[in-house]
Amino acid sequence: MKKLLLLITLITFNSITGQQGLQNLGGNAQIALTDFSNKRTSPPPPLNITGSQYFDLDFKESKLEYFERVIKDSGYMRYNAFTDEVEMADTPYQNNSDLVLIKSKDVIPTINGQRYEYLPHRLNKENTKIGYLIKVYEGSKYTLYIKKSKKFMEAKIARTSLENSFPPRYVDDSKTYISISGKTPIAIKNSKKTVLKFFNNSSGLKKFIKNEKIKFNKIESIIKVVEYVDKN
Repeated sequence: MKKLLLLITLITFNSITGQQGLQNLGGNAQIALTDFSNKRTSPPPPLNITGSQYFDLDFKESKLEYFERVIKDSGYMRYNAFTDEVEMADTPYQNNSDLVLIKSKDVIPTINGQRYEYLPHRLNKENTKIGYLIKVYEGSKYTLYIKKSKKFMEAKIARTSLENSFPPRYVDDSKTYISISGKTPIAIKNSKKTVLKFFNNSSGLKKFIKNEKIKFNKIESIIKVVEYVDKN
């Protein structure tokens, strides 16, 4: 119950703070991308960490939807996979930016062809969080998302000559989520057993997976599976 109340509080807070900014745009016929920005609140990363908070360091030309309306102003964005923020820039040549996009389900950036939606999503039956998911497939019943994030790992000092030492570092993490009929997306493992169980061990799906030689470590293959189920 406490976790549910915390989630509701977080969603309400993000909704209120985001909507306060959005409401101020209501009567503005000429909306610019900068009208959707906030000053960064997260601290800059320490310099002694291996790896990056980004999957792509470059700011890419992007578009923005606001209540399903495409904002005409063009701009540049990149996704910070550690802080779960969309950073904004005036040019693609910037290395850093202190502006981040307002977090709201009604403000949807598409960065380098990838659509980021700010949504609640279930990690498991007990835990739900809210953050950016990348939509990779949308059918009549099923919608498929991926969550790309960076995890921080503390330094590891070898205790014996048989062990390896590791510096503090960022490591890649990626999860797959499926939404059924617009409901909260839920995480699934990219494995044949898990996917078959999710879709009730359909004999037709088993045959499709075998015939198509589906590899569950590739998101393109997961898309093919969900598309098949959605159409059959």
